[in-house]
Amino acid sequence: MAQASTDIQSNKTQQRLAEVRQAGMHKRQATVAGCDVEKRTVELSFSSEEEYERYWGIEVLSHDSGAVIMGRLHDGAPLLWNHNRDDMRGVVESARIDADRKGRACVRLSRSPDGEKLLQDIADKIVTKVSVGYMIHSMKLVEERKNVDVYRIDSWEPYEISMVSIPADNSVGVGRGAEILPQEPKEPKPDTTISNNTAPKTREIKVMDEEEKKAKEALEKAARAAGAGEQQQRIAKITAIGEQFKCADLAMKFLSEGKSAEELQAAILEDWEKKSSRGLSEQSRDANLGMSDKDADKFSIVKAVRALAEPTDSAAQKAAAFEFEASREAQKRMGRDSEHFMIPSDVLVRSMNTGLSGMGDGDTGGFLINSGNAGMSMIDMIRKKAILMQYATVIGGLVGNVEVPVQTRATNATWIGEDEDADETDVEFGQMSFNPKTIAAHTAVGRKLLKQSSIGIEMFLRQDLTRTLALGIDRAGYYGKGSEKMPMGLFNTPGIGVVPFATAGKPSYAELVAMETKVQLADADVDSMIYMGDAHLSGHAKTTLKFPGDGGSNTIWEDGKINSYRARITNQIDVGDVAFGNFIHFLMLLWGGMELHVDPYSGSRKGLLKITVFQDIDMGVRYKQAFAIGRKP
Repeated sequence: MAQASTDIQSNKTQQRLAEVRQAGMHKRQATVAGCDVEKRTVELSFSSEEEYERYWGIEVLSHDSGAVIMGRLHDGAPLLWNHNRDDMRGVVESARIDADRKGRACVRLSRSPDGEKLLQDIADKIVTKVSVGYMIHSMKLVEERKNVDVYRIDSWEPYEISMVSIPADNSVGVGRGAEILPQEPKEPKPDTTISNNTAPKTREIKVMDEEEKKAKEALEKAARAAGAGEQQQRIAKITAIGEQFKCADLAMKFLSEGKSAEELQAAILEDWEKKSSRGLSEQSRDANLGMSDKDADKFSIVKAVRALAEPTDSAAQKAAAFEFEASREAQKRMGRDSEHFMIPSDVLVRSMNTGLSGMGDGDTGGFLINSGNAGMSMIDMIRKKAILMQYATVIGGLVGNVEVPVQTRATNATWIGEDEDADETDVEFGQMSFNPKTIAAHTAVGRKLLKQSSIGIEMFLRQDLTRTLALGIDRAGYYGKGSEKMPMGLFNTPGIGVVPFATAGKPSYAELVAMETKVQLADADVDSMIYMGDAHLSGHAKTTLKFPGDGGSNTIWEDGKINSYRARITNQIDVGDVAFGNFIHFLMLLWGGMELHVDPYSGSRKGLLKITVFQDIDMGVRYKQAFAIGRKP
């Protein structure tokens, strides 16, 4: 009997554990202990061994040695607002389990407007409640009370801490954060028949005999077993994907929401697309300094160049104090100790549509305010010189090598008969690896020009610095050889469909349409496609009929389009070559800031300062089927 009781308890625990894991994230609430506004830190407790009744029983979080898996909290876990993963307000700096069997942490709030507001609300004791999000890994049934079971959670993992506005239970010393949990299974309601007149409602209850009960129990047991097997497979698949693509938090979210591994795979790609369209990745956030828009706009390259050119001029050094401080911090974030001055990536990836605040007269900071070009970043100016960058996906401010997930096989639909299993055609993924390659460019500026305090000088210098660099990057985007020193360009990427032209520099309408057909046959999305070629292409297309000999035929080039798709002209492309595709799938990745070196000596006789800029970059085609190239024989 004792062994049977143990088996029952074990089965019950395993069943509860499966439900708990499916529920995914759990939350508990505690309170703020102290706040240091100057250091921007908050001391708080996030867990205890207080009992908490959930729908499946009473939960007690063990604080024994080894019970709390602290790896995520020790690795800079996020401080969120109301458990919103998209609303990060700070970071966990340290966490511990104390002798009084409570979990405590020190968090540091960000300098963002939301972080500032939350810090002040905490200091003013307006926001006082803290909640922790955690996953349960194992549990033990320790007591069976009259109407509820008591489970001790002997292995659990906190992975985020949140400030919360409304607690679920505020009647005890340590409250619990609000949460949405699966509803406790309910018995089916008996059949109810309602007459069409005003007579009272009647209820018919069918009483099952013993054989029917046994059959029903057997079916339910089989269903539970099958469901448990499918659930285990789902958990294993999602966990493996989370580990492979380093997205454990997203995997946990999909587990808790009951979603499939295929849905997680699709979400990984979608998530990357969103990050790419914003021009940022998670790694780029690590490289940024967190500069405010005002500070990013205040940053002056003119001041930096003056100070670098005149290292003994104390006035120039003092004027550029802000720029040098930002440069040192950028190098620190990048893990570099370079002798070159670094322009922070915050300045380079400044948003185009952000408003700027005013500056005083004679100050070259805030140089864009009166120029009519508010918010333009260095990358935006590079794009104006390089057509490819205007349409490619540009990611700025990266740290370390980058791996991008690429879907290599899609799922297939299959027809099946009764009692047949669907073929497993899981989505397959590959990865593209990117690593920084350095390009350098040189320019020069007159000493007298640099001494001017005109707002336009700053804009002129930025444009001059980026012009040569932009053209070098753009050219590599088309014809890079893919060596250790140079990225792989579009025209040299193996696997892209090629349409041979009969006559160099004079493709026929049919040949250009064949490029579109190449892309469509590969099942690639043809929306937002663009033709790119050199000036010979436009000259030829504007004077050549689509169908020679047909007097009513239009020319190949019509209102800036070829075959209803936009056409862009650049002499960066060789004569006779044409590219067609959705260029959002051409990735350009920039690491860190742009390094700046000033040589005040070699051009001094001519009154010139020679300036060299360095940029780490890599690029490549993410979806080859989204492109086709036309080439001369």
